[in-house]
Amino acid sequence: MELIIPQRIFQINTCRVSASVFHGIGGCVTHLYGWRLWRQKTTKLSITFELILFMKAIAMVCIVLAGLFLFSSCISNNKNSYAIKDFSNSLQPYLTTIVSSGIVGYDSLTYYVRKNATDEELRKLSKCEHPILRAVAFREMLDRKTFDHFNLIMNNLDDTAMIITDQGEFGLSFTTVSDDILEHGKWKDTVAKNKTIAAIITKHNYLTSAYKILSSAQLKPDYYPYIKDMAQRPRRLSKDGYEVAFDEKEYALYGLAQFRKPEDIPIIKEALLSNCWKISEISFRLMHEYPDSSYLGIFENYYRRTFYKKVRQESYPYSAEGFINAVAVYKNERSEKILSTILHRSPFMPYPSDTSSLKTILSEAIWNNKCDAYSKLIKQIEPVMKEYEKDTITFPIDPVIPPIKTEEEPVRWWW
Repeated sequence: MELIIPQRIFQINTCRVSASVFHGIGGCVTHLYGWRLWRQKTTKLSITFELILFMKAIAMVCIVLAGLFLFSSCISNNKNSYAIKDFSNSLQPYLTTIVSSGIVGYDSLTYYVRKNATDEELRKLSKCEHPILRAVAFREMLDRKTFDHFNLIMNNLDDTAMIITDQGEFGLSFTTVSDDILEHGKWKDTVAKNKTIAAIITKHNYLTSAYKILSSAQLKPDYYPYIKDMAQRPRRLSKDGYEVAFDEKEYALYGLAQFRKPEDIPIIKEALLSNCWKISEISFRLMHEYPDSSYLGIFENYYRRTFYKKVRQESYPYSAEGFINAVAVYKNERSEKILSTILHRSPFMPYPSDTSSLKTILSEAIWNNKCDAYSKLIKQIEPVMKEYEKDTITFPIDPVIPPIKTEEEPVRWWW
């Protein structure tokens, strides 16, 4: 399996590399010279000791050569070389202020740069030393027909510099320049988009987009080893060694489940069970669409530890809805016990809350999954559900004809 490492990880401080190289050379010379002196002064030096010294010297030479190679690679691959001073005097104050703000947004300064920069200035800006300015340039380049959008996207998937973006009512978000490019990307058709998906799964699967696209992309068999690796490796660790981005790893687990391999079920189960208090709708979707009896322990654990806490935190019970609908499809005694416990709890919630929507979700889940195991529950909710169905009015709707897309590039990252 190919190990992909972000190119920017190898951006190394020049002084440190130089010092390491000279230190390595000095060590090599010292060891080789010392070995030669020992050879001249004594004939009783053991072959073993000679071999150790020789191998140590060879190892030092290899380290020095690797350091020189790495150093030269860092210099030649430094493509983001433009500074603010390299741009016109009319743009420099705006660029300086945007960098000072630290946010890629929709303010008047950013608007001015996007609308007044020439194509050539945007090309230079996309190679600027400031990631925030590169992101601004890429967004505008993706809106202009004068650029080849597909090549622009494919040639910049390795820009892993972190930026902060303005998400409007949802606040601020930390992301990479590459992820922001994909978020604003445009493709002529799904064939072109699928080429981009293939590239990020097989070559750039350290990106957040590589994880989240697994919930909607058509996954090829060739992707399996990459997705399995994504599902098993830690996703961003804290200084203390704790995984802090399990919400992204959930998508890799969902992608892995789509291959329906029995040997992957223990991997999925262990990951979800050990992060039971973190799981969200995508994990419930996994256990709903690809059910396995071994997942029942996850439901039981989640209900005890997290169910009511999540309901209280969310304005609408999205997690509870996903949980209940997933549990209901198992149709056995253990799933019945979970649903019955929720239904018969008194009070229904452990805190004052509007429970009407959650009660409806629970009743519908039971009613739509009729089975022998749920017979008592069905009998209990039957009057409520019949009244509910009686009050529900169904209107015939003409088939919706989607509008004809006249754009040259109608395909977006999420649709």
